[in-house]
Amino acid sequence: MSERKKVLIVEDDKAILDMYVERFKKENLEVVIANDGEEALEKALRELPNVILLDLLLPKKGGLSVLEVLKSQPETRDIPVVIATAYPRDEYREKSTRNGATMFLSKSESMPGEVVEKVKEVMR
Repeated sequence: MSERKKVLIVEDDKAILDMYVERFKKENLEVVIANDGEEALEKALRELPNVILLDLLLPKKGGLSVLEVLKSQPETRDIPVVIATAYPRDEYREKSTRNGATMFLSKSESMPGEVVEKVKEVMR
């Protein structure tokens, strides 16, 4: 079994996804990716990552719904979830926090390196 910490990145924007994958791999983290909400839930259960970086606007199942399901399952409820979204309105921040997100980041206000550092901070 791998000794490296594992991050699940849930992002449907390929450019952003590729950038995060590259940054996390430079930190010697194992990276698992999901491009939509349904795939995120399946991979979270199968891979049991140390942390999940979750976008809110996703195809098939939105990030808030994914967060609710993750936090309701015994297998995934203790995995820290960092929300990274381009829509940093307070209502999303409040709902994310209320539904169990560990941290809420605005993509427009956070450089990729900062996102990586924040994700590493909350990793279990």
